[in-house]
Amino acid sequence: MRFWKHSPYDGLMLLPTTLQTAIFVWLACTWDERSWLQIGLLAPVALFLAWHNPIMTTHNFIHLPWFAWKPLNRLYSAVNSINLCMPQILYRYQHMNHHRFGNDRIGEDGKTQDYSSTYADGKAGRHEHVIPYCTLALFKPRTSTALWEALAKEPGQYWFEQAVCLTGVTCYLLLSWKFFLVFYLPVVYLGWCLAHMENYYEHYGANPDNRYTDSVSHYGRWYNFFFFNEGYHQEHHLRPQGHWLERPKVREEFQGQLDTAPRHVSGYPPMLAFLERRLKSSLRAPATTDHSVRSET
Repeated sequence: MRFWKHSPYDGLMLLPTTLQTAIFVWLACTWDERSWLQIGLLAPVALFLAWHNPIMTTHNFIHLPWFAWKPLNRLYSAVNSINLCMPQILYRYQHMNHHRFGNDRIGEDGKTQDYSSTYADGKAGRHEHVIPYCTLALFKPRTSTALWEALAKEPGQYWFEQAVCLTGVTCYLLLSWKFFLVFYLPVVYLGWCLAHMENYYEHYGANPDNRYTDSVSHYGRWYNFFFFNEGYHQEHHLRPQGHWLERPKVREEFQGQLDTAPRHVSGYPPMLAFLERRLKSSLRAPATTDHSVRSET
């Protein structure tokens, strides 16, 4: 009987979330014994893991659950919800909506169909500024919209994840309220902010009106080696259900269309894309998006 459904290399993404859980549990149990120096040294490690989890690990998992045994996938989703401080299924429904509508512009009804579109709260047809986009993302209506979808389509899994998440968070609070308020909540929140920043720059300067230009890729070798080919973001949008190991092959498959499309390719990883002096925002087109060309979820 197989353990890994797609590839044993998916186990590499299990390690960071396991480490994140271990750090949280250890600190919650020993908070009063830790010095501020130890806490200060652990904080950036935990923050890195809190960012890495949603944008790398959870992102790949919700597209292609790793385990061949379905109950194990459901259990992992529930346990990882403690790391995310929210049911993982909410992220899944919001993200699948993102792939369906591809970071679309505001339509005639004054809204975007992509809940997480960088244009949703922008002005004059432009992207929203990166700071409010990242810091307020968890508190916008898009989260409640994903909630109602999850409750309508998978209520059992939602309530299972919610119960495990609340149990875990409550245990942290009871073990050490200082850890909960000083470390856990700030680290998880800032991790989500960085994850939304990653998403922002994976679409900033792209043209959402064409399926070959609606995302921004970065082809740096080392970034893609250590971050599971996350830099192949346009390729990921072209084939969302493709395994992360196959994204370079997707680039080769669509090489002709990608080479001739007026798309923005970043010279920096998404988290450093703000360093680019000039983004090709001139690629912006009239606010009319043909959603029929979006990639399938």
